[in-house]
Amino acid sequence: MGLLDNIKDKLFNRESADTGFMTDDEKELREYEEYYTPQSGVADGTYAEFVVSDVLTLSGRGTVVIGTVTGGVFRVHDEVVVVHGHTEIPSVITSIEQFSKICESVSEGANAGIILKDIDRKQVSRNDIIKKQISPV
Repeated sequence: MGLLDNIKDKLFNRESADTGFMTDDEKELREYEEYYTPQSGVADGTYAEFVVSDVLTLSGRGTVVIGTVTGGVFRVHDEVVVVHGHTEIPSVITSIEQFSKICESVSEGANAGIILKDIDRKQVSRNDIIKKQISPV
């Protein structure tokens, strides 16, 4: 840890996490993940988009789409639409995971795995778009 990190630890009275044999880059990434909360410039609930980079099936859990949130915020139980070619397939987010950690939501810029309800692996492919369904007011 550097001098500024030691000062920050003393100011906030927090214990240093046991970092074991991590490199400086790994330590910096761990600290970044711990304190950074991404903020989308989009009003909450008005727009959300996710680009699929990979699809897999977990037995007993369902179809997992892996990719990046390119706009907005996705939450567990959100109603979404999978845009596959010219077809739109409705679904619901049953779970969100980031690096083997279960999350309640993911926002713009985050890489995540999203488990979709009632979607077959053949219905989704790389570069498909997942959009949040915005109910009309």
